[in-house]
Amino acid sequence: MILPIYGDPKLTDTSFRHFLLADRRNRLLAGIAIAVIIVNLVIFKLIYPYMDITPDSESYLTAAAYHLQADLWPVGYSRILALQHSLIPSETGLMVFQYLCLQCGAFFLYFTLLYLLRPGKLFTHGAFIFLLINPLFLYLSNYVITEALFLALGFTWFALLLWVRHKPGTLVFLFHGVILAVTFTMRYNAMFFPVVALVAILPARVAIWEKVYAIALPVVLIASFIYYTTNQTYKLTGVKKFSVFSGWQLANNAMYMLPYIAYDTAGIPAQLQGLHRYSHQFVKSKYFNPEEATLPAGAYYMWTQNGPLKAMLSNYMKKHKVTDSFTGWARVSDLYREYGSILIKKHPLAFATHFWLPNVVEYMRPGTEMIGSSNRNKIGTPGVMQLWFRGTPLTINQRFPQLQPFLMTKYTFLFIFLQLAFIEEIIRFILLKRYKFVEVKFNHVMALIASFQVAHFIFSTLAAPVVLRYQSIMLVLLLFAVLLLVEKNENTPIWSDTAEPVPGT
Repeated sequence: MILPIYGDPKLTDTSFRHFLLADRRNRLLAGIAIAVIIVNLVIFKLIYPYMDITPDSESYLTAAAYHLQADLWPVGYSRILALQHSLIPSETGLMVFQYLCLQCGAFFLYFTLLYLLRPGKLFTHGAFIFLLINPLFLYLSNYVITEALFLALGFTWFALLLWVRHKPGTLVFLFHGVILAVTFTMRYNAMFFPVVALVAILPARVAIWEKVYAIALPVVLIASFIYYTTNQTYKLTGVKKFSVFSGWQLANNAMYMLPYIAYDTAGIPAQLQGLHRYSHQFVKSKYFNPEEATLPAGAYYMWTQNGPLKAMLSNYMKKHKVTDSFTGWARVSDLYREYGSILIKKHPLAFATHFWLPNVVEYMRPGTEMIGSSNRNKIGTPGVMQLWFRGTPLTINQRFPQLQPFLMTKYTFLFIFLQLAFIEEIIRFILLKRYKFVEVKFNHVMALIASFQVAHFIFSTLAAPVVLRYQSIMLVLLLFAVLLLVEKNENTPIWSDTAEPVPGT
């Protein structure tokens, strides 16, 4: 029997360390990567000497500066900010740290795929060039937000998933569980990651007790973090709640349908009547801006100062003499969650029409949102940032203000292209029955990427407005998948008339 030829059919019988250090090609790739990363940093910092911000940045820095144990967002990033600041107290140091972490995570995934699949030149060179000549990584690393480190951890976690599936062991399970838990402390977008992990853990060829260990470890670590955060929130606010932000987010999502539904008090509890009435009045008032009340613009109803959520918060804080904004956010969060849930249950079709379906469109063509241009250039430097980074200027002027918008908008088109290309290549892969003539590892990798995309799509379109920075991990996975699939689909298998599929496929 002559097996089909797809690139290098050699088995991965050497250690990963040997694969990286003993292989001349891989040493050369690693050396080029290090050199280009250094050049990227030098050029980028000459153009952008100061870090940029979003509205979230001030909260992260405040939590880091005051060692807060609970906040609107997970405190994992703030803990890392504090640790990094104790070592290198400069914004350039933070940017370099974030970029290096991001590239390390991305290249760990890249070399893991090289090790397991031994792909051809298209993937080896194409993915390598993309990871290095990729301004999105540089811009994300230049913001005081979680995105760069979340991506670094996300890439590392996904690479470990491949190890769980193909090279399982106690140490791999330990690393996977710890990285998954740490990722969760950075951003709650990792909430669906454990579900995807099951796709790799359950079929792994290990003893039952090892599977139980692999599943239980991240569950215990994440549960411990939830328990700790809930208790810390209670100490600070008097409210036993894990995610203060979740109630606000749900109400914000539901409010996108308010301009399109009639005012109706049926089924609205007495404690929510005032919010319900004010919300309908707001969308008909002069303060309502329909151009900003769109999903690409972000969570409009949550952040607009004249909106119903901020108005009720202000009234509550005045009435109950609450001076701490986090306490105020926590105490109204459950009311907002209840209001959002009632609206969605009462008007499911309107919610699907005016939030979910538009969010599906935004998933396919994510807007640049906060990373589309410099925010610090417009609003200046927050006071806590001036205290955190001594010597950072109050205002900054960019040398090439149109460069960032020009580059970031191209990623929207790239993401659209990659989704269409992935669908097209998967269809070809199935119709041409390539899955029968590739190593089983390749099919497992595609199954994991497809599983991640399905879970990512469901979570993203239902949880919050979709924007480009939230799609970054999916963009890279899609690029990798497309390059791998094109290689398999374009490489016509060579077999005899009596050829049989690769065993195990």
